Amino acid sequence: MSDSDSDESLNTEDLNEINSTNDNQFQEEETVEVEVKGIEREKQTKKVKKSEVKPVKVKKERTEKQKAATAKMLEAKKKKKEEKVKNKTETEKPKKTKSKKEIENVITENLDEIDNEIENEIVEEVQNNKKTKVKKPPSEAQLAARANLIKINKARAEARKQGKDAGAKVGRKAHEYNVIREKIIYMMPDGSGDFKRVRPPVITDKQRQRQKQIEENESEFEQIQEKATKVLKQKKNGKVDGRSQKTPAQLKVLEKAREKAKITRDEKLKAKREKDKSELKETITDSVLDVVTKPASEIKEIKEKKRITEDQKRKYQLKKDLSLFC
Repeated sequence: MSDSDSDESLNTEDLNEINSTNDNQFQEEETVEVEVKGIEREKQTKKVKKSEVKPVKVKKERTEKQKAATAKMLEAKKKKKEEKVKNKTETEKPKKTKSKKEIENVITENLDEIDNEIENEIVEEVQNNKKTKVKKPPSEAQLAARANLIKINKARAEARKQGKDAGAKVGRKAHEYNVIREKIIYMMPDGSGDFKRVRPPVITDKQRQRQKQIEENESEFEQIQEKATKVLKQKKNGKVDGRSQKTPAQLKVLEKAREKAKITRDEKLKAKREKDKSELKETITDSVLDVVTKPASEIKEIKEKKRITEDQKRKYQLKKDLSLFC
């Protein structure tokens, strides 16, 4: 290293001096107590650093020109108010005082009302001045009867506390009425040789009405069943179950299908008859031709071949009989 570099480098003493200056700078600042705003009545304070406290703005003193301007404004406002008051007094008309005649007329018109008010006041005064009724003091016999009643009630209360029979209430006896009522009891055998009590069945008007409705529905169901081609199902209320009965739309479709089936059946019958006729014609023509053209010996042989033997007949009969059981 050169001499210039060694001169510029710091010694330990220089470093210590720099650190001491930095420490002094970052030492704790002085704290100040500041008032805290809150709901409590007693003033509360907290410590804050001096640097954090906001400096209070000092209001500038007003100049003489500003003071003179405000004084002029106030005088102008006062003058305006005085003018308004004057204008009101000039515009308002003075109230007219009623004359004696007018007052007398008003009194004559309201005489009845005044008389009624006076009468009511008199009645109230009379009622207030009425003597209140003084109750007579109770006699010796009444006082003795009361004392006797108190004794009896105390004795009954003590007996109740001890759990004894307190006896009947003191006073007049209630009227006794002998009423005879008939009571019907329904009994039913319980299976073990005895009878048990049963409540009588009560049929309400609603149940009767429902029973009538069911009977009417059943009669309608019977009429519909007579017309129907199959067995219909019945509900609890006696009406026809719609699931077992066909709708009018379904009935229309059924009629159309039946008509179609009838037409196809007739066509098949016609075709079958024509076929049978044609076959018959052919057999007749063949037989006539055979008789005319072929000799008698050949015709006999053909007939014998066509004839059914007895074994074939038996087999055919057996098939018929078995078809009945299958």
